[in-house]
Amino acid sequence: MNNTTLENSIREEAARAIAVIKEKEADEIRKLNEDYALKINDFRKKSETETQTRIDQELSRLENRAILERRKLTLTSVEQFISRMVDEVMKEIRSNPLYGQFILNSIGSIVNQVPAGVEVRLNKDDLVLEKEILATTGAQSRSNSVIIKEDPKIKWGGCLVLDEAGSRIFNNTMERIYFRKSLLIRQKVMSLLTDHSRDENNPNFPEVKI
Repeated sequence: MNNTTLENSIREEAARAIAVIKEKEADEIRKLNEDYALKINDFRKKSETETQTRIDQELSRLENRAILERRKLTLTSVEQFISRMVDEVMKEIRSNPLYGQFILNSIGSIVNQVPAGVEVRLNKDDLVLEKEILATTGAQSRSNSVIIKEDPKIKWGGCLVLDEAGSRIFNNTMERIYFRKSLLIRQKVMSLLTDHSRDENNPNFPEVKI
């Protein structure tokens, strides 16, 4: 084998070796690109999933907040409705002829239990009953006084009687009477409103304005 043949053989062998190396490099680069693409895709999917989860959480939180706010608004409206209704009822009660007798009977019953002096507190509009109260309680013949005063805290009516000796307080105000029944009144109102809500689509159901 001459030198030229040997050199050609070496070149060919080297070329084959280089081709094999280049092919391996190309395979490795392709695999790296594929791995990189898979990782990028996985990262994208993971990011999308995490982002969607966070969005869903925030939407759920906003929805719950909206529901809570609607409930608060509903309860506020109901409370305002109850307040207006109670005010109207109390005005009607005060205009009833039996209201004055209720005051006199309440005070008379309390004074009979108190041997000492008493202080009667009334709404300013009920001070017109002063003479009748004194007559009913027999203030002129009592050894201890019956004092009648205005109480600005009594807005709806009724009476508050203080036992001067025993430091007892007899609360027969309309506010106190309402307080004892307030839970029952609210339950009744809510029941009526719920029934109205169920039947509001019924064309024969009368409209109730709140």
